Amino acid sequence: MGIWTVLARENPGDTAEAAASRVVFVREKFSWATLFFAPFVLLRFGLWLPFAAYVAVSVILGVAESSGVAGAVTSVVFFGFHLLLAFELPALRLRKLGRKGFNEVGVVIAPDREEAEYRFFSEWTGPRPAPHIPPIRPLAPAARPMGQPGVIGAFPGA
Repeated sequence: MGIWTVLARENPGDTAEAAASRVVFVREKFSWATLFFAPFVLLRFGLWLPFAAYVAVSVILGVAESSGVAGAVTSVVFFGFHLLLAFELPALRLRKLGRKGFNEVGVVIAPDREEAEYRFFSEWTGPRPAPHIPPIRPLAPAARPMGQPGVIGAFPGA
């Protein structure tokens, strides 16, 4: 099961279809693709500031390695930076979408994106109005013949 954060950018006067077209699902999980191909993943999602940080760290580590720092140290630091990006990719995406005007509208737990969309949109459209059911009137008390005392529980008499 995965946890999906749902963000939407709603404009006043939108129809349900227009608002639904601007819904984004971000899965909260470790990104294996980012661990191995960080710059490409950052560019794919348009995360320019993290990409600039990636380039800056790469340049700094390249300069450090050429100035005599052991290659093992720079490799470990570089791997740690990739690991950090792999863990933080969903948070980076949420921040970017938040800056673009998206607001968090829900969290869905589902095995895949299709199921997450189904569960979210079935709840997001709102509850259906209940069909009109006439009010239930209380039943009239049963008539008993005059002259016979009523029985309350196991005790005769009123």
